[in-house]
Amino acid sequence: MQPTQIVEPTDALAYIGVNPGFHENVYIATGDSGQGLTHGTIAAMLIPDLIQGRYNEWETLYNPSRKSLRMLPGTLKHDVEINLQYKDYVTAGDVASVDDIPPGSGAVIRAGLNKHAVYKDEQGKVYEMSAVCTHLGGIVHWNAAEKSWDCPVHGSRFSCKGEVINGPAVRNLKLISHDAHLGEAEADQPLKS
Repeated sequence: MQPTQIVEPTDALAYIGVNPGFHENVYIATGDSGQGLTHGTIAAMLIPDLIQGRYNEWETLYNPSRKSLRMLPGTLKHDVEINLQYKDYVTAGDVASVDDIPPGSGAVIRAGLNKHAVYKDEQGKVYEMSAVCTHLGGIVHWNAAEKSWDCPVHGSRFSCKGEVINGPAVRNLKLISHDAHLGEAEADQPLKS
């Protein structure tokens, strides 16, 4: 499973520049491989040049749309690993029922053809939501150390109650049923800025 806080590009270079598939005025700086300070500095020099139409020698090197034969083996390996995560749609749940989940923990349960992410708080209140990540539909897994729902496909993370912690997902997990209130965030709603 890929780390959820560190994005590893297949060629080990950050993606800095115009976001592929968006209008020309959307810029990104991601894929830092743990080198956020370095790539943040590069992005601070490169993106203003792109916005103002000035030449920058790093534009091609960090272009988010770049493709090269050197990247092909890593890209293929990554794509296979990511697509294997979708096998979770046909596997059994972590436990058979909500009763099998200890207080302060979470588990994925099968509900017919669907999978539900279920968290039981220390008082026994149950939070039940769709286990389908709102980014690209991977099945989230319970992370006991962080008490979070983590998607193995692209690293989105959700709180134990289904609220987005880290993207690329921007919508909370869809609430199925609960006997506790989600607080300010509501199920399947975009993040508030």
